[in-house]
Parts: sequence; C-alpha cells; structure tokens
Amino acid sequence: RGDAWKMTNREELWYLIYGLIKGTYTMKIFCSEFTRIYNLEIDYDSLSTDERHEFKDLCEMAERFSDDLSELEIPKMYFSEKQIFDKVIEIEKEIGRKEFDK
Repeated sequence: RGDAWKMTNREELWYLIYGLIKGTYTMKIFCSEFTRIYNLEIDYDSLSTDERHEFKDLCEMAERFSDDLSELEIPKMYFSEKQIFDKVIEIEKEIGRKEFDK
C-alpha cells in the first residue's frame, strides 16, 4: 500500500547484527547483506560517529569472510566466522543498545 513502515538502512544494519547474534542468519548471508547495505545503500550521515567507525571495520571484515581453512591460513587476508561474530558482539556491547534506541 505504500504507507507501511519501512526500516531505514541504519535500522537494517542493526537488524542484521541482532539477527546474527540470535542465529537468524548464517554468516554468509549476514556478510553479503551487511556489505551490500553498507557499501551501496547507507547514507553515512545517518550513522553516529561510533557506528561509522565500527560498521566500516565490520564491513571490511565481512567483505573478506571465508570458511575455507586454506584461505584462513593466509595472514591478514581473510576473516573467520568466529572473528566476525566476535566483532559483532563487541559492537553490540559497546554501542548497540544506546545507538539502536535513538
């Protein structure tokens, strides 16, 4: 109908973060969607300074996600599921609740 509530891109990024924590998304889907929204759709001015900094770092990690053990052996090239999940948890703990409630 056109009058339905739609999430902003910022809200979509947070939705993905909370979805990953809850187990709603696989890491592959999370990384694909997070990088698409962050790189192509987000208005960076809609993000807080903390979000810009942390989401940029997370996006760089998500772009280089791999579940291939041989790729993960290459130093500083790829990021594992655990590394990305740990970053997501760190972001949620540091800025999640206070930023999402704005």
